[in-house]
Amino acid sequence: MKLVPKSTTPINALHADVRRLLKKYKCEYELHEVRALFMGAIASPIDQVNPMQELKSLWNGELPPFKNMTAVNELMQVFAMGLWNQLSAHSDPGHPFELTAFSGVNTDKELKHFAQVKRDEIECFIAGFFQGEDKIKLPPEIGESLDVLEDLVGMFTGVVAIPKKSHESEVEILGLINELQKVADIAQKEINIIIISSAQARRQGGTPSRTLH
Repeated sequence: MKLVPKSTTPINALHADVRRLLKKYKCEYELHEVRALFMGAIASPIDQVNPMQELKSLWNGELPPFKNMTAVNELMQVFAMGLWNQLSAHSDPGHPFELTAFSGVNTDKELKHFAQVKRDEIECFIAGFFQGEDKIKLPPEIGESLDVLEDLVGMFTGVVAIPKKSHESEVEILGLINELQKVADIAQKEINIIIISSAQARRQGGTPSRTLH
């Protein structure tokens, strides 16, 4: 399955560095999950959101062992000053957050992978947003969007669990992926509603942005 490169070259280079370091330090998360987790944290109304804690959470609360300070600085530069700040820019309505884009989904395996990635992204966004809290007091529009996202998680989970049909045609798969893409578009729209509404609430409350300097 091929990823559609919808970002600029610097963003693509940043994502390549993120992937490289995730692999180097044996992180259980993939790029699409880290992006969604960080984006959820950036949008979260929880005051104590800490980029360093989010970074540590990728390795179960502790940073991986480093050979030297150069390696430490590289991780901080790529994940904190790089990825975190790039994602923080999506708090601007003119620069919406995008879920992972796909092309060439032609087989049952690729269809299920698409559904798995979308489920991962939504779940990680929600996890980052709630920051381990069971309940948060939220404006109605954010609560409604979260309800929609939780329903969509169930839909994608259902697709992942569909038994393989040996007689399923490419036409049937194409029809399913078209419908799933529509569902993914809804998920992306609801996520951006949450991001923008949360950013507006922070500005109204006098809370500073989550961009690192």
